Amino acid sequence: MTVQPVKRQKLTESVAEELLSLIVRGGFQAGQRLPAERVLAEQMGVSRASLRDAVARLEVLGHVGVRHGDGIYVQAPSAATLCQPFVGLLTRVPQTTRDLLEFRRMLEPEVAALAAQRVTATQEAELWACLETQSAAAARGIKLVQEDLTFHTLIAGIAGNGVVTLVLGTLQELLHDLRERTLPGDLPAVTIADHRAIVQAIADRDPRRAQRAMATHLETVILNATDPHTAAAGGSDHD
Repeated sequence: MTVQPVKRQKLTESVAEELLSLIVRGGFQAGQRLPAERVLAEQMGVSRASLRDAVARLEVLGHVGVRHGDGIYVQAPSAATLCQPFVGLLTRVPQTTRDLLEFRRMLEPEVAALAAQRVTATQEAELWACLETQSAAAARGIKLVQEDLTFHTLIAGIAGNGVVTLVLGTLQELLHDLRERTLPGDLPAVTIADHRAIVQAIADRDPRRAQRAMATHLETVILNATDPHTAAAGGSDHD
Protein backbone atom coordinates (compact mmCIF):
# COMPACT_ATOMS: atom_id res chain seq x y z
CA MET A 1 0.00 0.00 0.00
CA THR A 2 1.31 3.40 -0.97
CA VAL A 3 1.11 6.02 1.75
CA GLN A 4 0.69 9.58 0.57
CA PRO A 5 2.62 12.22 2.48
CA VAL A 6 0.45 14.45 4.65
CA LYS A 7 0.17 17.93 3.21
CA ARG A 8 1.39 20.65 5.55
CA GLN A 9 -1.91 22.57 5.26
CA LYS A 10 -3.83 19.46 6.28
CA LEU A 11 -1.47 18.91 9.20
CA THR A 12 -1.91 22.50 10.33
CA GLU A 13 -5.69 22.11 10.26
CA SER A 14 -5.50 18.91 12.29
CA VAL A 15 -3.18 20.41 14.89
CA ALA A 16 -5.37 23.53 15.14
CA GLU A 17 -8.47 21.40 15.68
CA GLU A 18 -6.70 19.35 18.35
CA LEU A 19 -5.38 22.46 20.10
CA LEU A 20 -8.86 23.99 20.15
CA SER A 21 -10.22 20.74 21.53
CA LEU A 22 -7.50 20.77 24.17
CA ILE A 23 -8.53 24.29 25.21
CA VAL A 24 -12.15 23.18 25.57
CA ARG A 25 -11.34 19.91 27.38
CA GLY A 26 -8.94 21.66 29.71
CA GLY A 27 -11.55 24.22 30.68
CA PHE A 28 -9.34 27.15 29.74
CA GLN A 29 -11.14 30.48 30.00
CA ALA A 30 -10.56 33.71 28.11
CA GLY A 31 -7.50 35.43 29.52
CA GLN A 32 -5.78 32.24 30.71
CA ARG A 33 -2.31 31.38 29.47
CA LEU A 34 -1.79 28.01 27.83
CA PRO A 35 1.15 25.75 28.69
CA ALA A 36 4.48 26.62 27.12
CA GLU A 37 4.93 25.92 23.41
CA ARG A 38 7.40 23.10 24.12
CA VAL A 39 4.97 21.42 26.52
CA LEU A 40 2.04 21.70 24.11
CA ALA A 41 4.07 20.28 21.23
CA GLU A 42 5.14 17.31 23.35
CA GLN A 43 1.60 16.67 24.60
CA MET A 44 0.22 16.71 21.05
CA GLY A 45 3.11 14.77 19.52
CA VAL A 46 3.91 17.39 16.89
CA SER A 47 6.83 19.62 16.08
CA ARG A 48 6.99 23.12 17.46
CA ALA A 49 6.87 24.47 13.90
CA SER A 50 3.55 22.66 13.28
CA LEU A 51 2.24 23.96 16.58
CA ARG A 52 3.18 27.53 15.64
CA ASP A 53 1.31 27.21 12.35
CA ALA A 54 -1.76 25.93 14.19
CA VAL A 55 -1.55 28.73 16.76
CA ALA A 56 -1.33 31.28 13.95
CA ARG A 57 -4.50 29.84 12.43
CA LEU A 58 -6.37 29.99 15.72
CA GLU A 59 -5.08 33.51 16.30
CA VAL A 60 -6.62 34.69 13.02
CA LEU A 61 -9.94 33.17 14.11
CA GLY A 62 -9.74 34.93 17.45
CA HIS A 63 -9.45 31.84 19.66
CA VAL A 64 -5.98 32.66 21.00
CA GLY A 65 -3.63 35.60 21.20
CA VAL A 66 0.15 35.44 21.19
CA ARG A 67 2.04 37.79 23.47
CA HIS A 68 5.63 37.61 22.34
CA GLY A 69 7.95 36.78 25.19
CA ASP A 70 4.99 35.94 27.41
CA GLY A 71 3.01 33.07 25.88
CA ILE A 72 -0.22 31.98 24.24
CA TYR A 73 -3.44 33.25 25.80
CA VAL A 74 -6.99 32.04 25.28
CA GLN A 75 -9.35 34.62 23.80
CA ALA A 76 -13.10 34.74 23.34
CA PRO A 77 -13.80 35.01 19.60
CA SER A 78 -15.39 38.34 18.72
CA ALA A 79 -17.66 39.32 15.86
CA ALA A 80 -14.79 41.25 14.29
CA THR A 81 -12.51 38.20 14.12
CA LEU A 82 -15.21 35.69 13.19
CA CYS A 83 -16.26 37.69 10.14
CA GLN A 84 -12.77 38.02 8.63
CA PRO A 85 -12.96 34.89 6.41
CA PHE A 86 -16.09 36.30 4.76
CA VAL A 87 -14.96 39.86 4.08
CA GLY A 88 -13.45 38.98 0.71
CA LEU A 89 -16.59 37.07 -0.22
CA LEU A 90 -18.71 40.18 0.26
CA THR A 91 -16.61 42.24 -2.11
CA ARG A 92 -16.39 39.54 -4.79
CA VAL A 93 -19.95 38.19 -4.66
CA PRO A 94 -22.41 41.12 -4.53
CA GLN A 95 -25.43 38.86 -4.02
CA THR A 96 -23.98 37.91 -0.67
CA THR A 97 -24.83 41.38 0.63
CA ARG A 98 -28.50 40.85 -0.07
CA ASP A 99 -28.28 37.35 1.41
CA LEU A 100 -26.85 38.76 4.64
CA LEU A 101 -29.58 41.38 4.84
CA GLU A 102 -32.23 38.74 4.25
CA PHE A 103 -30.72 36.60 6.99
CA ARG A 104 -31.00 39.56 9.35
CA ARG A 105 -34.66 39.90 8.39
CA MET A 106 -35.21 36.24 9.30
CA LEU A 107 -33.52 36.62 12.69
CA GLU A 108 -33.92 40.11 14.11
CA PRO A 109 -37.74 40.33 14.28
CA GLU A 110 -37.66 37.38 16.69
CA VAL A 111 -34.88 39.10 18.63
CA ALA A 112 -37.02 42.23 18.94
CA ALA A 113 -39.95 40.13 20.16
CA LEU A 114 -37.74 38.52 22.80
CA ALA A 115 -36.44 41.94 23.83
CA ALA A 116 -40.01 43.12 24.37
CA GLN A 117 -40.50 40.25 26.82
CA ARG A 118 -37.27 40.79 28.73
CA VAL A 119 -36.58 44.54 28.68
CA THR A 120 -35.97 46.27 32.00
CA ALA A 121 -36.69 49.89 32.86
CA THR A 122 -32.97 50.69 32.66
CA GLN A 123 -32.64 49.07 29.24
CA GLU A 124 -35.73 50.87 27.99
CA ALA A 125 -34.14 54.17 29.00
CA GLU A 126 -30.97 53.21 27.10
CA LEU A 127 -33.01 52.60 23.94
CA TRP A 128 -34.71 56.00 24.16
CA ALA A 129 -31.34 57.64 24.78
CA CYS A 130 -29.96 55.84 21.72
CA LEU A 131 -32.77 57.34 19.63
CA GLU A 132 -31.92 60.81 20.89
CA THR A 133 -28.29 60.26 19.92
CA GLN A 134 -29.37 59.22 16.43
CA SER A 135 -31.52 62.33 16.05
CA ALA A 136 -28.68 64.59 17.17
CA ALA A 137 -26.24 62.90 14.77
CA ALA A 138 -28.69 63.19 11.86
CA ALA A 139 -29.20 66.89 12.62
CA ARG A 140 -25.44 67.38 12.24
CA GLY A 141 -25.47 65.55 8.91
CA ILE A 142 -23.68 62.48 10.24
CA LYS A 143 -24.39 59.17 8.52
CA LEU A 144 -25.95 56.87 11.11
CA VAL A 145 -23.57 53.94 10.80
CA GLN A 146 -22.19 53.64 14.32
CA GLU A 147 -25.44 54.84 15.87
CA ASP A 148 -27.37 52.17 14.01
CA LEU A 149 -24.90 49.49 15.09
CA THR A 150 -25.33 50.58 18.70
CA PHE A 151 -29.12 50.46 18.39
CA HIS A 152 -29.29 46.91 17.08
CA THR A 153 -26.60 45.74 19.49
CA LEU A 154 -28.64 47.11 22.38
CA ILE A 155 -31.71 45.17 21.29
CA ALA A 156 -29.71 41.97 20.91
CA GLY A 157 -28.29 42.48 24.38
CA ILE A 158 -31.76 43.01 25.83
CA ALA A 159 -32.90 39.74 24.25
CA GLY A 160 -30.24 38.15 26.43
CA ASN A 161 -29.16 35.27 24.17
CA GLY A 162 -25.40 35.02 23.86
CA VAL A 163 -25.46 33.06 20.59
CA VAL A 164 -27.81 35.55 18.97
CA THR A 165 -25.64 38.44 20.14
CA LEU A 166 -22.53 36.91 18.58
CA VAL A 167 -24.26 36.04 15.30
CA LEU A 168 -25.78 39.50 14.92
CA GLY A 169 -22.50 41.11 15.88
CA THR A 170 -20.78 39.15 13.14
CA LEU A 171 -23.38 40.21 10.57
CA GLN A 172 -23.02 43.83 11.63
CA GLU A 173 -19.24 43.65 11.26
CA LEU A 174 -19.61 42.16 7.79
CA LEU A 175 -21.95 44.92 6.69
CA HIS A 176 -20.19 47.80 8.43
CA ASP A 177 -17.78 48.75 5.64
CA LEU A 178 -20.43 48.17 3.00
CA ARG A 179 -22.70 50.68 4.71
CA GLU A 180 -19.91 53.24 4.53
CA ARG A 181 -18.76 52.52 0.99
CA THR A 182 -21.13 50.40 -1.05
CA LEU A 183 -24.75 50.26 0.03
CA PRO A 184 -26.74 53.09 -1.57
CA GLY A 185 -29.06 55.57 0.06
CA ASP A 186 -29.03 57.55 3.25
CA LEU A 187 -32.46 58.21 4.76
CA PRO A 188 -31.86 59.10 8.40
CA ALA A 189 -35.34 60.51 9.07
CA VAL A 190 -37.01 57.31 7.92
CA THR A 191 -34.51 55.15 9.79
CA ILE A 192 -35.13 57.03 13.03
CA ALA A 193 -38.90 56.76 12.55
CA ASP A 194 -38.55 52.99 12.05
CA HIS A 195 -36.33 52.70 15.11
CA ARG A 196 -38.77 54.74 17.18
CA ALA A 197 -41.60 52.35 16.27
CA ILE A 198 -39.44 49.41 17.35
CA VAL A 199 -38.50 51.04 20.65
CA GLN A 200 -42.10 51.97 21.40
CA ALA A 201 -43.24 48.39 20.87
CA ILE A 202 -40.46 47.08 23.12
CA ALA A 203 -41.26 49.72 25.75
CA ASP A 204 -44.93 48.66 25.63
CA ARG A 205 -43.80 45.06 26.23
CA ASP A 206 -45.61 44.04 23.03
CA PRO A 207 -43.62 41.20 21.38
CA ARG A 208 -45.81 40.84 18.31
CA ARG A 209 -45.74 44.55 17.52
CA ALA A 210 -41.98 44.66 18.11
CA GLN A 211 -41.58 41.73 15.74
CA ARG A 212 -43.66 43.44 13.04
CA ALA A 213 -41.89 46.77 13.46
CA MET A 214 -38.47 45.18 13.07
CA ALA A 215 -39.60 43.10 10.08
CA THR A 216 -40.98 46.19 8.35
CA HIS A 217 -37.77 48.08 9.03
CA LEU A 218 -35.51 45.35 7.69
CA GLU A 219 -37.71 44.79 4.64
CA THR A 220 -37.08 48.39 3.67
CA VAL A 221 -33.39 48.00 4.48
CA ILE A 222 -33.25 45.28 1.82
CA LEU A 223 -35.24 47.39 -0.61
CA ASN A 224 -32.94 50.34 -0.08
CA ALA A 225 -29.89 48.15 -0.70
CA THR A 226 -31.20 47.29 -4.17
CA ASP A 227 -33.40 50.26 -5.11
CA PRO A 228 -32.83 53.36 -2.99
CA HIS A 229 -35.27 55.47 -5.04
CA THR A 230 -38.16 53.14 -4.19
CA ALA A 231 -37.09 52.97 -0.58
CA ALA A 232 -36.96 56.76 -0.35
CA ALA A 233 -40.57 56.91 -1.47
CA GLY A 234 -41.84 54.55 1.19
CA GLY A 235 -39.19 52.81 3.22
CA SER A 236 -36.25 53.14 5.51
CA ASP A 237 -32.55 53.82 5.45
CA HIS A 238 -30.05 51.02 4.99
CA ASP A 239 -29.16 49.67 8.33
